[in-house]
Amino acid sequence: MKALLTGLNGTVAPHVAEALVRAGHNVVPWDRAVHPVDNPEAVAAFIRAEQPAWLGHFAMGSPDWAEWAARTCAEDGIPFMYISSVSVYSGTQTGPFTVQDVPQPDDDYGRYKLECEQRVQAVHSRAHIVRIGWQIGSGPGGNQMIDFLDRTFREQGRIDASTRWFPGCSFLPDTAAALLRITALPPGLYHLDGNPGWNFFQVATGLNRLLGDPWMVVPADGLDQNPRMLDPRVEVAPIPDRF
Repeated sequence: MKALLTGLNGTVAPHVAEALVRAGHNVVPWDRAVHPVDNPEAVAAFIRAEQPAWLGHFAMGSPDWAEWAARTCAEDGIPFMYISSVSVYSGTQTGPFTVQDVPQPDDDYGRYKLECEQRVQAVHSRAHIVRIGWQIGSGPGGNQMIDFLDRTFREQGRIDASTRWFPGCSFLPDTAAALLRITALPPGLYHLDGNPGWNFFQVATGLNRLLGDPWMVVPADGLDQNPRMLDPRVEVAPIPDRF
């Protein structure tokens, strides 16, 4: 299979690419410096020149790009996946969330992700749209939880981790594996979350132990939210399995 992926300089797409290559597939990166994304003709031309068997849209970019790519894939019968975020739900909404819960984003990022979802759905009725939570890498670096914790400790000398916040999260390799499994499921909206119910203090403490206790993690009242995402259709490894 030839897979066309956007966002290979980002957080999730490289892990998906690794999983695809291990499975024997060919991965084609969408390099925006070479293949423009600011007009529909250029977007369609690149997709049609490559004729991928699947397109995974992981990159940040304009909602226009997401719509144009999805429309071209719909016209050519190419399966399409858009990666969205738990951020489509606001801090005032009460989770855990199912796909039936209506998002009410209260920041620019959440509104952006929801607009992309809606525009993809409008032009590609057989697209997969997958909301993911905070990603967990293997060490500091990149846009993921361990890097946030490490920077917080270096800046503050401690990590005050709320016992009342239950973040939606999963380890990056587990996210990649689950995303590929979702491609075999019927089209539609999915939630991908590996947190079975741990609060942020438990997650941060588990990561600290996993890395050899480099931080001071302190329980705190802090944020009081449960933005976990539920979806019994999605098989994703629970985060405690890696601790």
